[in-house]
Amino acid sequence: MSRILLGVSGGIAAYKALELVRLATAAGHSMRVVQTPTSTRFVGEASFAALSGAPVLVSEFERDPLRGAFPGDEQPAHDPLSHLQLVANADLYLIAPASANTIAKLASGAAEDLLSSCALAATCPVLVAPAMNNHMYEHAATQANVRAAIPRFSWEKFTCSAGESNYYSVI
Repeated sequence: MSRILLGVSGGIAAYKALELVRLATAAGHSMRVVQTPTSTRFVGEASFAALSGAPVLVSEFERDPLRGAFPGDEQPAHDPLSHLQLVANADLYLIAPASANTIAKLASGAAEDLLSSCALAATCPVLVAPAMNNHMYEHAATQANVRAAIPRFSWEKFTCSAGESNYYSVI
């Protein structure tokens, strides 16, 4: 199955990413998770680690105990830069939820945290799932950032059964 790197940014929708990890691993996919520091205020690293069976990384400068490998893969003999090796081994980089702040970083090419650094280093497909209040998403600044980032990444907008806009979905 696929090796999926999940980037979790800060926002209340971060808790939904736990279900995504659970479903993906149950389907046989190998998961690794990187979190922004803000996302850890909503969901702790231990929750993602327990579901994915792999350590979670938050900082570009922390050592990865798996040396960039995914569960079930052989670890490299050398100790590579964690964020570069991790995204190099991924078949897909899914950023879900993608907060307005994260979308702004993606639009500008800023690499000021592990999640955005992985996005810039990714050679695999990158799927971005925005998640925020609909007023925040529809704000002119966010829409400008989305338009700037769309050529670089894949985007999906989902609709709830109630007809409300929902910018996050478990795929």
